[in-house]
Amino acid sequence: MSSLRLFFALVPRAQSGASLVAEVAPLVAQLQAQPVPAQNLHATLCFVGALESEKLDALRAVAASVRGARATLTFDALEVWEKPKILCATAGIGGDAQHAVALAQDLGEALIAASFSPDIKPFRPHFTLGRKVRSELAADVEWPRPIASPLVMRADRFALLESRRTDAGSLYSVVDSWVLDSRETQSFAEK
Repeated sequence: MSSLRLFFALVPRAQSGASLVAEVAPLVAQLQAQPVPAQNLHATLCFVGALESEKLDALRAVAASVRGARATLTFDALEVWEKPKILCATAGIGGDAQHAVALAQDLGEALIAASFSPDIKPFRPHFTLGRKVRSELAADVEWPRPIASPLVMRADRFALLESRRTDAGSLYSVVDSWVLDSRETQSFAEK
């Protein structure tokens, strides 16, 4: 039986993610952090964890049953989170960003009701931009810091991602996705 490491997330458009990563690259270097590649940027809604591949269809069915509204998230600040030692771009949860908060909660509740065991945490929209931040270097910087060119993400779908470890680090890939603010779901493979 093979096992997959899975989570649900909102994923920015590739160009937007690449622009943000380029903008913060000097700060990542200043903090001597390990940069996160643009293609790995995501805002985790709900972490599923390790799951046998045979249960993937049941997980997809749960996701397809969740209805959510589109949300706009503005990632406009940089923060260092001490315990996980990460540099991240954060977004507020005012306005229609509340739809993303509700989606995260609804996904967690639906997974629990379907006998999955997700890691439930309050949704705090962020993109990890650097890992293994040097604490002593971060202490010399005032936090939070504004992002000169905030990333405005219009979330019109949510995705199921798989995390795989490679020699170069973690690699995230979209397994499936579902349209938000719509009665119909669209499989990522059908696009």
